[in-house]
Amino acid sequence: MPKTHVTIPFFIPHYGCRHRCVFCNQVYTSNTTTLPDEAYITQKIERYLQTIKSAITHVEIAFFGGSFTGLNKEIQQKYLAIAHRYYSLHKIDGIRLSTRPDYIDNETLSLLKVYNVSTVELGAQSMHDDVLKQSHRGHTVQDTVNASRLIKEYGFNLIIQLMPGLPGDTYGKSIETAHKTISLRPDGVRIYPTVVIRDTKLETLYREGKFVPLSLDEAIKLCANLYAIFTNNNIPVIRMGLHPFDDAVADTIIAGPYHPSFGFLAKSRYYRNTLEHQIKEFLQHNSNIQTLIIKLPKHNIAEYYGPHKENIDFLRNVFPNIPFTFATGNIKEPEIVTAE
Repeated sequence: MPKTHVTIPFFIPHYGCRHRCVFCNQVYTSNTTTLPDEAYITQKIERYLQTIKSAITHVEIAFFGGSFTGLNKEIQQKYLAIAHRYYSLHKIDGIRLSTRPDYIDNETLSLLKVYNVSTVELGAQSMHDDVLKQSHRGHTVQDTVNASRLIKEYGFNLIIQLMPGLPGDTYGKSIETAHKTISLRPDGVRIYPTVVIRDTKLETLYREGKFVPLSLDEAIKLCANLYAIFTNNNIPVIRMGLHPFDDAVADTIIAGPYHPSFGFLAKSRYYRNTLEHQIKEFLQHNSNIQTLIIKLPKHNIAEYYGPHKENIDFLRNVFPNIPFTFATGNIKEPEIVTAE
């Protein structure tokens, strides 16, 4: 599908954070070491705006990394004033920022409202206090609940960021976290399976044998199920997996389920699960089937096929006695259009 949204991103590594979580080294994950100055922000916005094509319908300025609302208020206002100027000129459609649950209060949200911030992303990571404590998050589940309620009351879009696979986390806890997150009524979620980054407490724990990260396949399986839970509750999953690391810092990933196309792999597993379930349901109600012709949505056919069409091979192995033929169409969901 053609791209319709553009985000102009700015990364603020560690600035504004009073805690250092066990997993965190944003200098590596963002390949950024300093706060951007006003001239840099303006120049980057202008550069992006000059390249935006007519098909783009939504442009946002986003402040990621660190904890934006933990920054000195004067710095917050400088950044927001620049973004607001472009918003007032109708050159962008929204302003987005990320922060921590315990850095949200009425005064903070009132300031964001003045500058027409549209979306607040909240780094919840887990909805289990023991996982948060072992990860040195410095906030509680109740902080996330309180902050989410306030953000919604002030009329902001709420995005929840989750990190399955943290110290103390389990498959079951991650599933529970998803269900507890749904109760917060977010407008979307991001899911970042935990990876071990160099020069973090988590690296020390990993090398001492005190932390075992999810394998890539474990993370794909888990995130496919999390994707299903959120999708079935009409909550968009706007990203799964870390953004691809720049080559300059790629070797800072020590262990864990990092893959530059992780989101594609997790969605492919979700679609494979969906097809397997749908075929089983069909066969339960239709006997003497010799051939199945399955119509797949054209707009995301690659995710249904999977990498190297491995989903198709998987289904043929699961149903070895039923020949498959696949077709594509302008549909939203798979359809078994012919059975003989």
